[in-house]
Amino acid sequence: MINSVDTKHLPIKDLAISGLIIFIISTIIANLFNPLLGEIYAFGNTLTHVFLSLLYQDSWNNAK
Repeated sequence: MINSVDTKHLPIKDLAISGLIIFIISTIIANLFNPLLGEIYAFGNTLTHVFLSLLYQDSWNNAK
């Protein structure tokens, strides 16, 4: 069972910066190559962030 994440201690600034980087790089890829590649890049990175957040969820929760 997945426990809820304590959002008080999440690095919101880091999440916002990584989201901005994903958006900028996917826009560059879409403009240089193919819009589909930009969407695939953004979707793949979002899935990677979700997987890593689930993987490291224990380090974000405070053991009480």
